[in-house]
Amino acid sequence: MKIKVAFVLILLIVFSCSSAAITAPIRKKYPYSVLTNDYGILNEKDLDTYKIGIKPPPFLPKEGDGYLYWQCFPRDRISISLKDMGYSSEDIGWEENYSDLRIMISDDSSGYHEYSMRRVWPTTTYKDRFELWLKLMKNEKYVCLLGDFVNRETIKGATSHHWIFEKIKTKKGCNSYFAGDCR
Repeated sequence: MKIKVAFVLILLIVFSCSSAAITAPIRKKYPYSVLTNDYGILNEKDLDTYKIGIKPPPFLPKEGDGYLYWQCFPRDRISISLKDMGYSSEDIGWEENYSDLRIMISDDSSGYHEYSMRRVWPTTTYKDRFELWLKLMKNEKYVCLLGDFVNRETIKGATSHHWIFEKIKTKKGCNSYFAGDCR
């Protein structure tokens, strides 16, 4: 009886892990959606970012083209910054300042990737998101980010890749710029 229970548990674990992974047929269906290794974090629903059936073309690091691409990075290369912008607005009742939230990733060479938010928001809004991201990344080996490429710059030998943030995902969960967009 114990052997049967153990066997069933092993099958369930193997099945649940394999059903979430990106398989060869899924890679063939979405050949350009992931620019790096996904380390078993992403699944087909993550790659199906375009609900109208349009899939991203091969990535060309020129000017942005409006397509979304996933990249996964080692956690130890990622830093997140929450910056109080020092000003407010009547849009938020002059009660708190706007802030900026960014994700920076150093790459293997002398460059980096920077994921920026679509706009500034009140500090409390981004503070909650900042804390959630820290929880999602805590003790994780890899973190995946979905973004819309903006441009690439090389200054003094360092190449920076600028992206508009869309989603962050780890094995613990997902958070999206747009509410309810993590599937």
